[in-house]
Amino acid sequence: MLTATGCASLPERSRSGKVYEVLIQEGAVSPQSVRVRPGDEVRFVNHRIDPIWVYFFRDSPDELACQRGFSFYWGTEEVAKIRPNESASVCFSKPVSVGFSVQMEPTVHGGEEPGALKISGAMPGAILVE
Repeated sequence: MLTATGCASLPERSRSGKVYEVLIQEGAVSPQSVRVRPGDEVRFVNHRIDPIWVYFFRDSPDELACQRGFSFYWGTEEVAKIRPNESASVCFSKPVSVGFSVQMEPTVHGGEEPGALKISGAMPGAILVE
């Protein structure tokens, strides 16, 4: 089983020094898409009164250059539970397009038939690394 150890050796800070914030508020993610360069940090900041979960999938395990607060599962899935007024961040090592989902509740796998899993209140977004 793969766990957070997959990201444990990654630095926690941007290699470029540039930080782009994605603000999560009640019912809104702003901006929904972020354009960055390799090494720039994308920081998800929770301004809600409740925790949120941020999920994204990558094509390849070597795309990350840094991470803070995310856990690594199944080779290409990342998840972070972000408490109110806290943040989690990632940066990528090469050009890539990555979709993310901000959810009010965690995804619970197992016991569902394919296509039956419904995520209420999920807010989609994208990170475009150019």
